[in-house]
Amino acid sequence: MNRPKIMGIGELVWDLLPDGRQLGGAPVNFAYWCNRLGAEGYPVSAVGGDDLGREAFDRLAATGLDLGYVQRNALPTGRVNVTLSGNGIPEYDIVEGVAWDALEADAGTLELAARADAVCWGSLAQRSETSRRAIASILEATRPECLKVFDINIRQHWYSREIVTASLGQADVLKLNEDELPLVASLLGTGKSGAEAIAELVRAFSLRYVVYTAGADHSEIHGAEGLLSRIPTPEIEVADTVGAGDSFTAAFITSLLQGEPVAASHRKAVETAAKVCTVHGAIPRPQ
Repeated sequence: MNRPKIMGIGELVWDLLPDGRQLGGAPVNFAYWCNRLGAEGYPVSAVGGDDLGREAFDRLAATGLDLGYVQRNALPTGRVNVTLSGNGIPEYDIVEGVAWDALEADAGTLELAARADAVCWGSLAQRSETSRRAIASILEATRPECLKVFDINIRQHWYSREIVTASLGQADVLKLNEDELPLVASLLGTGKSGAEAIAELVRAFSLRYVVYTAGADHSEIHGAEGLLSRIPTPEIEVADTVGAGDSFTAAFITSLLQGEPVAASHRKAVETAAKVCTVHGAIPRPQ
């Protein structure tokens, strides 16, 4: 069976954690885990020509990812100042005016999009008009059967009703967590909460799946028929939760494209995210 081609589009950053820096950014984390789980994962992003950009290339090259769609420009490489709460939950201060704010839909990227089996993007990378237009062009270049995954990944104030609504209109799959669901429901004025809010999102935007994670409690997969799968979150010793949601989405989408049913794909996602939570950072350092 051919390996599915999966694109993660958007931010590439260095997470500046209390105990050192870790390479990340939701789309890059997603592409890394897709690749690790048997797909062809392609990060689509941009770095600067600075030391952090060169180090990012070296680190990602060591993972085996195809970096042919990571652009270089004159802006500095993305950085995020991360602080952790007592239970390992990250809080982010995301630096503006960085390389991925100037993402371009170049010819090579559009050609890849035309062959992709799935693409994943979020709200953060759309904070600049340049990158927002590039992402829209990339999505427009995909085939009708390409699975379009909106991992909303709300950070700070970098979102709007316009961005969320436009992305939901393009999406087949929505991924969001227990903090993002009420925010999205309020943003869109559904007047609903919990499972009713999810059902309204499925109906309003003709979504195939909503992937809902509720932290240390449980996660759920919803579809047009309602709740399709619900799994308690395993009890583990958490190092930090950076990248856990990205690995969850990657495992679910990769498994679906590999022909696994929803319940089995959900189980794989839960197991993968649990492993990520036991180590620091989203992309483990090569051994």
